[in-house]
Amino acid sequence: MNTQTFEQRAAADLRGRAENFYDVHRLCCSEAIMHVLNRAFGGGLDDDAVRRLGSGFCGGMGGGDGTCGALSGAVAISGYLLAMDGPGKGLPGRKIRRAAQAIHDRFRAEYGSIVCNDLTRHCKSGADRRRNCRGVTGAGAEIAVRVLLEYRPALAARLDDGFARGRDGRLAAWWRRLRKIFP
Repeated sequence: MNTQTFEQRAAADLRGRAENFYDVHRLCCSEAIMHVLNRAFGGGLDDDAVRRLGSGFCGGMGGGDGTCGALSGAVAISGYLLAMDGPGKGLPGRKIRRAAQAIHDRFRAEYGSIVCNDLTRHCKSGADRRRNCRGVTGAGAEIAVRVLLEYRPALAARLDDGFARGRDGRLAAWWRRLRKIFP
């Protein structure tokens, strides 16, 4: 018998989905997390817009090796999803800030740092860094999902299970990119 809770399953599914988008769609950490959580919870942001919003966080704020993009992306999309639906329906600002702090604190507890350079210092090559960041991306998504469902349990009803559990292959990702170039 599976005793995994809905929250645990959703967090694990979306961790895998974020890692899949990082790999297959060649998104950076923040872009992958923001894209996946927006789609999974029906955030309503256009795919291209959410990727553009997340692009500046890559590599620790534009490659500056500052705050990890996975953490930044997780906090940014979580704030949006927690406030979604407008005044009186989403969470008030003070609760969103507490949720952001929870994401920050859990991420720091998991990795011992929130700085991109600290998290990648041990990587010997670009491929090694990519593998490392794939895992950090997944963890950032998982932490964000747990906090989202803790602070706003009603988001569970919005979860697109099919998307969360799905995985894209490299060919499907390539085809999507090609269709954008040649509609």
